[in-house]
This record gives sequence, C-alpha cells and structure tokens, in this order.
Amino acid sequence: MPLNIHRFLIRGLLLSTLVGWLLSSVSIAADGEPLAVRTWPNGVVSIENHWGLKLFVSTHANHQTTMTREASKSISLIDPLDHVLSRLPNQPKPVWRKASEIQTIDPNAMTIQSVGSNSLRVNVDGVVVLIASNDFKAANVLSADSVDVMILTNVHAEQLTSEPIAKIVRSANPRYLIPLNASSPDSTVSNRTRHNTLAVSAADKGQQETQTVLLGPSPWEMSNELAALFTEMEQSCSQSQKVFAELSTSQMNFKPSNQTHTPRWNAEHMMGRQLQFFSQIYHAIDSNIPVMNLNPQQMPLDYRFAHPDWDGAEEARQMQRVSDFCRRFAYLLDGMDIDKKAPGSRWPSLRALLVQMQKHYQEHTANTVKKFELPDFPKP
Repeated sequence: MPLNIHRFLIRGLLLSTLVGWLLSSVSIAADGEPLAVRTWPNGVVSIENHWGLKLFVSTHANHQTTMTREASKSISLIDPLDHVLSRLPNQPKPVWRKASEIQTIDPNAMTIQSVGSNSLRVNVDGVVVLIASNDFKAANVLSADSVDVMILTNVHAEQLTSEPIAKIVRSANPRYLIPLNASSPDSTVSNRTRHNTLAVSAADKGQQETQTVLLGPSPWEMSNELAALFTEMEQSCSQSQKVFAELSTSQMNFKPSNQTHTPRWNAEHMMGRQLQFFSQIYHAIDSNIPVMNLNPQQMPLDYRFAHPDWDGAEEARQMQRVSDFCRRFAYLLDGMDIDKKAPGSRWPSLRALLVQMQKHYQEHTANTVKKFELPDFPKP
C-alpha cells in the first residue's frame, strides 16, 4: 500500500474514532439524571426531565387539557410523530422539530416516535418510556434499546394477570409497568400510591423483574408546616434568580480584583448545595435518584467555571431546575418528621435544612449584589 494512502486511511480512522467518541460522550451527558413519569386525570401522562422539559401526552384526540400551560409540548397518542423536543443553553424556550430537521446534538432532548397505532416511544436521559394500548405489538419497537417504563393506557390493574396483557408485558419486558386506569377515581385497587409520580433514571438499571406501579391521579400533598417551609425556600430561590437573570455572560464571569468569588460561583454554589443535600435524602429512599454533586471548588483560585458560556438567565434556570427537582420528588418525604434527621442527610433535621437553604440564597445573592458597585464590574 502506498505510504500516502496509508496515512490517509490512518487519519480517517482516527478522525472517525474521535468524532464517534465526541458524539457518544455528548449523547450520554444527561444519562443518570432522574426524570419523573406522572399520571393525571382524563388519561394524561407527563414526562419531566431534570433539564426542565415537560412533555404531556393525552391518550385521546383532545390534548388541550387544563395542564397544557405547564407543558413544554402537549401531544396526543394518536398523532403520527417522529420529533424532538429540545432547548439548548441560553435559549429562552424549548423548540419542537421533526427529527429529520435536527442538526445540533442536545443531550437533554426528548425524542418522540410513534410505534404503530396508539403507541409512543419517548427516549430521554438514557431512559425509554413506552406508552401503549392493549393491542401493542413488540415488533413495533423501533430500537434495540430496552424499555424502562411501560404505560398501558386502556388497561385496569385487575387485567394485568390476563394472558393477553401478560403477553404484551413479557414482550416489552419493562423495568416498570404502569396501568394508567389504576389512576382513575373509580378504580378498586387498594394498594395505589398516595401520589402520581415515578422516579426513574438510567443510573439504576440493575432491576431485572418487572415491577408494577399503581400511581394515583394527583401529586402528593405536603403537610401545612412542610409546605410553608418549602414555599419560603422556593421564594428565596426565586428572588435570587431575578438578580442573576439580568447578568450577561461577562458579568457572570467577572473576577473581582479583591480575589473574592465570581457571580457565577455564587450561583453554582447555591444551586449545588441545595441539589446535593436534597438528592442525598431522596437517594437514601429511592435509588433511582442518584446523589447529584455539582458543587464548585470552594476557594477562588481553585474554581473553574462549570458553564462559562451560560448567561445569567441560564444560571437562573439552573436554580429553578433544582427548585423543581426538590418539589417534584418531595413525595419521598411522606411520613417524615421534619424535626428529625432525614435519611442520608448530615443535617440535624429536615427543618434545619429548609431554613438554611432559604438563608443561603439570601446570603450569597447579597454578596453578589455588592460586586455590582466595584469599579471594574463589566457594564451591561
């Protein structure tokens, strides 16, 4: 083989390997983050990921439900779909496009595909959710990816042991099975959960046998005392977001001459602490939720920006994503004494954690505002 051809082939092989590695590393960046599969009245299912995308799926033709205003996208199970729901950093709103039109890889995107009539496959964060009717055929699945969650739309929990339904479940072999009609108010199922949410992630795929989950039609309700503490923490976070959302990328990356922290560090630190502390508790109760540690290095000289290209509005969204995470999976706190130490937590009590998080946002936001008066702070 001539030397120049050999070099060309080697370079091509190295390039293709590098591109493949880059694409694979990007595509799995969000794998492991927990998403929520939720059931609602009137045959509605939602899938919500940590990035903040909310897909609402109606099992009938009318998908303009009262919850549409909360959705990033609302669709019907009967629509023929091969689409992607995506929002890149610094983009204000999600976009809905045909899969054939997508040119930019978004590790947080949801891919939505029809698989036969009245069945839908959603792939997000390394998790596959299959929403299907009782005439689903396994041959319709368009990918070799295993099914993590299967939602049967027109099946009552009492029908799961019938051979036709059992055959469908065996063919898909999901980790979790949700009969949607178990959520209906007239269901006679007695072991229904007290909430409407299943946490699932790619980080916990060790389970082999299908587990049936009977979800209720509405979210878990906190006690008045816990709800008040949560609201105070969320309001403090929201006030902080208003400050950071106005900052440009250069202002977020501003390094004060007095060697104090950048505005971006303060945002990452507040968000990271809350996320770690609550995910520790949730993980101790449900292993589908991993411990999530996004804390920056403590000392200014050791610190490196996690996302140097994010503007202040995106860092504010990151704070909101953590706030949503804490409330989304708060049903795991059911039955917990707020004045006692929570499982997996180093805090003396759940109350102490909630109160401190409220103060923490106030403290670091005030520290950031002081930097605006420094003579070298970047102009808008």
